[in-house]
Amino acid sequence: MALTGSRPAPTHVIAHLSDPHLIAGGGLLAGHVDTERQLRKALARVEGSGERIDALVISGDLADSGDVAAYALLLEIVEPVVERLGCALVLTGGNHDERLPMARTLYGVDSDAPQDTVTDLRGLRIIAIDSAVPGYHHGGFSDDQYAWLARELASPAEHGTILVIHHAPITYRSPVMQLLDFDDVDRLRGIVQGSDVRAVLSGHLHVTSFGMLGSVPVLVAGGVSYVDDVGAPRELLMGVDGPQSWNLVEVHAHEVVGTVVPIEQHRTWPALSETVTQYMETVPEAERREVFSRKRS
Repeated sequence: MALTGSRPAPTHVIAHLSDPHLIAGGGLLAGHVDTERQLRKALARVEGSGERIDALVISGDLADSGDVAAYALLLEIVEPVVERLGCALVLTGGNHDERLPMARTLYGVDSDAPQDTVTDLRGLRIIAIDSAVPGYHHGGFSDDQYAWLARELASPAEHGTILVIHHAPITYRSPVMQLLDFDDVDRLRGIVQGSDVRAVLSGHLHVTSFGMLGSVPVLVAGGVSYVDDVGAPRELLMGVDGPQSWNLVEVHAHEVVGTVVPIEQHRTWPALSETVTQYMETVPEAERREVFSRKRS
């Protein structure tokens, strides 16, 4: 049954994953996590969602140590999924990535320059910018990157722009991670202010989190590989093998909505009985809210 809601469907749908930290050759991250298995599980959930995915976005820390074999493994895993979904693939680097092997393997160019990209999805523009600072784990942009971003944003896109940055430009609770955050949020906010940027998609924090860059929402995807235990005291930085997740990002005409999707497939059951669904199919669309919403004593 397809019950029709009162609002139109999203114009674009993005599957936003982050921080796979891939290790090739069967190695375990921190001796605990099979990162290849985690990424495959996450992508299986993306495909199993039944959504019409316009773009698969992976916002950095693609490999755990910048290993060429890990980037090759990423393509081996991701490319068949992208082909089956018929969607665009948008990648950006993170602090665990290394630009030269990443550029050679993923983009086919022999360069240690950031591979910043612009992807057009039927009028929705996705700009991905590598926020890794070479030689460091904190994030930021060079003057050239700021200038490039300003030029791109000078002309608005039909459906606006989604910005993809590994280092989330928001304040995170962990004092340790604050040492590794984006280094000039004010400058970035100034460029984004007044532009057509509708949301920023980030990672780095290994936990689902939300904030604002001025008037622009920042949606942080929880790590595909492992998660920060936010139930622990903020002075500690404790990794957990679960609950990994990705974000389903729905772009509507006047809003952007992010929904957390757990990687682990839990037991489910129908929230509506077959009797109810069959009855609702007989109700005229104009009367469905009244029939379905009204409380019965």
